Amino acid sequence: MIKTDTMLRKLNNYQKDAVLDNSPALLLNAHVGSGKTTVLISKVMYLRFVKAIDLKDMVVLTFTNKAAKEIKDRIKTENSEIKDKDMPYFGTFHHVASKLLSQSLPVEDIGYTSDFTIMDPDELMEMAYRLMIEHRFNIKFKNKLPNRIEAIKNGITLYGNMKREDDMAALWECMVEEKQKQNKMDFDDLIINATKLLKIGLFTPKWIIIDEFQDCNAAQLAFMKEMCGTDTKLFVVGDPNQIIYSWRGSEKNIFTTFKQTYDAKEMTLPINYRSSSTILDAAKQFLADSSELEGVREEGNKIVVKNHYNPFNEAKYLCDQIKNLQREAAVNYRDIAIFYRTQRQSKTIEDALVKERIPVEVSMKKSLKDVPVLRWFVSLLKASINSNDKNNIITALNNKEFGEGLSFAKIRGLWKSEDSSVLLDKIIGFEAWCNPTKVENISEIYDYFELDNYLSPTSSTYLENKTFILDFIDSMKHYIDDKKLALTEGMLEYLNSSTLYGLNILKDSIDVEDDSVKLMTLHACKGLEFNHVFIVGANDGLIPLRSSSTEAYEEEKRLFFVGITRAKDDLEISYYTNPDNYRVLEGPSDFVYMLPSHLVAKEESKARLVDLQSIRKEIQENQVKSAQIQESTPIEGDDPEEKSSDEKRVKHEKYGEGIIESEDADSITVIFDAYGSKTFSKFFTTLEYLS
Repeated sequence: MIKTDTMLRKLNNYQKDAVLDNSPALLLNAHVGSGKTTVLISKVMYLRFVKAIDLKDMVVLTFTNKAAKEIKDRIKTENSEIKDKDMPYFGTFHHVASKLLSQSLPVEDIGYTSDFTIMDPDELMEMAYRLMIEHRFNIKFKNKLPNRIEAIKNGITLYGNMKREDDMAALWECMVEEKQKQNKMDFDDLIINATKLLKIGLFTPKWIIIDEFQDCNAAQLAFMKEMCGTDTKLFVVGDPNQIIYSWRGSEKNIFTTFKQTYDAKEMTLPINYRSSSTILDAAKQFLADSSELEGVREEGNKIVVKNHYNPFNEAKYLCDQIKNLQREAAVNYRDIAIFYRTQRQSKTIEDALVKERIPVEVSMKKSLKDVPVLRWFVSLLKASINSNDKNNIITALNNKEFGEGLSFAKIRGLWKSEDSSVLLDKIIGFEAWCNPTKVENISEIYDYFELDNYLSPTSSTYLENKTFILDFIDSMKHYIDDKKLALTEGMLEYLNSSTLYGLNILKDSIDVEDDSVKLMTLHACKGLEFNHVFIVGANDGLIPLRSSSTEAYEEEKRLFFVGITRAKDDLEISYYTNPDNYRVLEGPSDFVYMLPSHLVAKEESKARLVDLQSIRKEIQENQVKSAQIQESTPIEGDDPEEKSSDEKRVKHEKYGEGIIESEDADSITVIFDAYGSKTFSKFFTTLEYLS
């Protein structure tokens, strides 16, 4: 049993007041690093063990799977008697909506059954493209179809420079009907359909608690509102200074709207426990109101502002710095992070770290399409457990690499019984095969589908693809065992859970415990913290991205604030003299100039000022050096034991080691290990000969 008094004594007065508050609606402004998750956990435990509110009467909503897992894990740590099954409505908005639709709400009223399957965005696009072909819809801007579908959901039929409507509205209407026929919902359907059915009032929790409230969009607010009964109490936690997802629908005035709608009481957690006071004071420059953010830590090191010639120079420098931190200060790699504005910036840095054998982990969302064999196998399973799933039947049969490579016309013929297909017969017979099959024999699925016939045992990828599928089946078995579910019920729940949460065997987020340097965008770093943070590319056009909108510029400032406040002890910000991108301006952006000078230690690369005489002198010195090199280099063929010129290795200060490809009296061409072929004038470059 948890000792509530001990838990409360660990909280500061601001935190304790929020936990003990019993207002019908409370808006808690939790500033960055103020311990909001600790307060949220304490609130749940206080309600459970002091106010005797059953966990099943609480809905705790998060925006990421990681946050949901952290909350549940920490609650279980506080009290080992609590299990996952005791917290059925703790999770992301989509998870809770899915749980309600499958277990509590009358989905039959809207044309579904409770064993519906969930479509990921890729699957939704596959359905759209198939219907476009089948119905010969005239759709403009096909390459922007995801954006057009998002727009049509909000009633917007014209797109881009269109003057007249095309068949987009008809396509969307057809998609809505097709999803009902196939008993499938996409992510947005989960929230919309649950909100619609909640109006009946069959589910009214006693408490609704929302984490990262600033990220809510209109549909999620409506979902929350329809869950509220007469006696439901609201506790929402968020930070108005971290509204960085307006492009995803979050609203700038969401806090004001909430207070007005629910006559909510407002409280604040102003004390930051994470960052040094230097970092915190710098971060305040990017807030609309910096007066409420307080820190308790010492001053710490100054913020380093570094100028690099280009991203390649920067990557080499980062490698050297990280090695020094690890070697001289005994810093763990996992305590170091590098942030950038756009994902494409990661490649240069990642390549450099890998080349220097520095362990690195790049935060990048992965989906089934990143592993084609799993994408096909999941389609095969979804088609097998849902006889109405026409889309996945087509995907499984049509796939040329793993399926039978059947054309749409051929597949239509199969449905008319004009021909037969081994794989289709397996799909149709799967439900009958499952009935006597026990969960412990789930591995027999591989043999049931005779998957060796589809993975090409003679191909070079056979073992890798087979391992992916066997790992998937094993993961599914463990899930079903833990939940104590029947085979078909467990498979359905596992596939839906995998669509919502991602597959365990597909690592789609970083592991903060893994001892590796973390690379991620500024958006992805939200909610994390590191001892040493490097923010790269602080040039106008990257940080911030260019925009004519004042609102967008203000959001870029909030995003930069988020990045700065991930740093606990050391922060370094860099910019380029030559960004290698025509959209990006040279030199530091306005954000760098906003940093108070007394908090900054500048380490700018100084460009050498030279006159013609110094240039002439340098040329002469290089000519002498070049002549000496040529004199000391045997002529090819003089000694049979000597290597030919294309085998000679050299080292360049910027590009590292490489092999000489060719040379003449004036120039030399080198193929570098990491950067490919480069040609230099012998008068202006000095290469160190290694062999």
